[in-house]
This record gives sequence, C-alpha cells and structure tokens, in this order.
Amino acid sequence: MKKFLLPILILISLASLAQTTPVEEDTQNWDNIMYAGNRFTYGSSDKLRHSAEFQTRYKDNLSALEQWHIEYAATYLYKENWEIVPDFRFTRKPTRYEYRPGIGVIYKDVNEEKQTQLVHQFKYQYDFKGGIPNTHGIRYALFYNKVINDELVITALAGGLFEFGDDFNGFLGMRTGISAAYVINKAHSVNVGYFYGLINEKTNDFTNVGVFSLQLIINISRDYKYLPAKYFSL
Repeated sequence: MKKFLLPILILISLASLAQTTPVEEDTQNWDNIMYAGNRFTYGSSDKLRHSAEFQTRYKDNLSALEQWHIEYAATYLYKENWEIVPDFRFTRKPTRYEYRPGIGVIYKDVNEEKQTQLVHQFKYQYDFKGGIPNTHGIRYALFYNKVINDELVITALAGGLFEFGDDFNGFLGMRTGISAAYVINKAHSVNVGYFYGLINEKTNDFTNVGVFSLQLIINISRDYKYLPAKYFSL
C-alpha cells in the first residue's frame, strides 16, 4: 500500500488544481495563515470515543484573527476498518456566528507490521452562516500515517471540499501537506504541520495559502476494541 501513496496524493492534488486554476495569473495571491488549537479526547466505551477542540485561525500573514471555533465529535468504531463520526462546530467570525453539523465516514487500512495507517475521510456538512445563504458541503481527505518511533508519528495528507448553495456550486478549495506528532506521554502529544491550500473566493479569484498548524492533544486513553483512525479536521 505504501508504494501507492505518492501517486494517490499527486492525483488528488492535480485534480483539485485542474478544477480551480484561474485563466489569468494575476487573479492569484498568497497569504500565510495559522491554525492553533487544543484538543481533548476520551473514550466512554471500547467502541465510542469523544473529542472536543478549541481552535483559533489567523489570516493576513498571521496579523488578524479570522475566526475561533469549538468542535465536538463522537467516533463510533463500527468495525475494524470503519468508523462513523457525527460532529458539530460552533464558529465565531468577526461579523457573525456559524453552526455546522456534519456526519462523516472513515475507512482505514492498518499495516501493523510496517506501523502505517491509510485513512479515507468522507464527510457531509451543513453550514448555517448567520445572515448569509446557508450551504451544503462534501469533503474528502486522505491521510497517511507512519510511526517512526515511540515518540514520533508523521502524517501526509491531501483533501478537497465542494460547496453547494444559492449563490455558488462547485469546488471550494483543497489542502495538502505534512505534519509531525511528538508524543510526550500517553496523555499528551503536540502536532505541528505545514500545508499548502488553494481557496476559491467565489468571484473568479483564488487565494493560495500557506498554513502553519499547531495543536496540543490531551488524551484520556482506554482500551478500544479497534485502533482509532488518526486524522484531523481541515
């Protein structure tokens, strides 16, 4: 499976870029943004895991707060390779509040001998946007996790989002990049990443972004029936 990883990531990225590349180069620009968050996870049974995350996002080369949000997710470990994940996000933007319920399905392929995990995330979401038209969203993301040693896990990812609403229907954006998780102990880990993103501004303009990501994870461990998938919200 590992030998197919690079072609899969390249194909996803190229497909996304092919659908969003503008005709004129001067419609593109660049922004550096940052996601910083704290995530808490715990298990209430051997097949049910809960998580809650508080995250802030900064834009305009990290000089302005874009939003902050709180997200809850419940993960039902349905079978060895399948998970069902309903979630809900509350977002505070400078001019409005947003609410986003969603439902996701995870398929994971675990290779215990090579200590790798390939995770496919399929998700539907509905965005209540507080004063502007609400939208539907469908997203797909691919995560490849590799355990380097007891203290380090590397993740490569690529994903895209389609949005459907009254004023826009189509490809909204994509992200691809890499992250590293440093495991401090069983209860604490730090995740650092950098991603490239392309955002459709819905006005025939596109923004290229470099995303710095920093996340502290606090995990109340328990023995799950199946190994949970490792991924994070884009």
